[in-house]
Amino acid sequence: MKKLMTMVALMGTVAMAQNAPAATKTAQAAQAATQAAAAVKVTLAQDQIKASTVDGKTVENVIASPKTVLPGDVLREEVTVANVSGKVVKSPVISVPVPKGTVYAGSATPSGERWNTQYSIDLGKSYAATPMKTVTVTENGKSVTRQVAAPVTEYTNVRWVITQLAAEESLKLSFRVRVN
Repeated sequence: MKKLMTMVALMGTVAMAQNAPAATKTAQAAQAATQAAAAVKVTLAQDQIKASTVDGKTVENVIASPKTVLPGDVLREEVTVANVSGKVVKSPVISVPVPKGTVYAGSATPSGERWNTQYSIDLGKSYAATPMKTVTVTENGKSVTRQVAAPVTEYTNVRWVITQLAAEESLKLSFRVRVN
């Protein structure tokens, strides 16, 4: 049996003047990130999802904050993002690592009109809607290097880039993992 914990990173994305000196950009980014963090409250819940069959139909039962989990169990990582500033917050970025001891299992809140869902395969250094990785294969006796979509089991982080959060608005975003 395992006990899993996850940490959430909140980053404020900021549009800055193109011609500002680097030191000014850094100071502006730090100030904006601090303001974004103060304006947005982020909470993470980890629930177990158990599937069962009732009257021939698959039903999912949610076990809130399980004390222990077993290999093969499916967990839902659910982030609640709440604007507590009283005014619009532009471009908050919510990034959640896939917990250690698990693999990404899909069902992320998909991209929509107000946010883009992105994934990382390098511990959050870079993100894409479909992360790519370089592989070398042999074709006709020659080594060929190409870019291919990374398997979802290699995803290490999930993030949502939100266009804006209205005053007092809350969003719930989630994805699933499978315990190793």
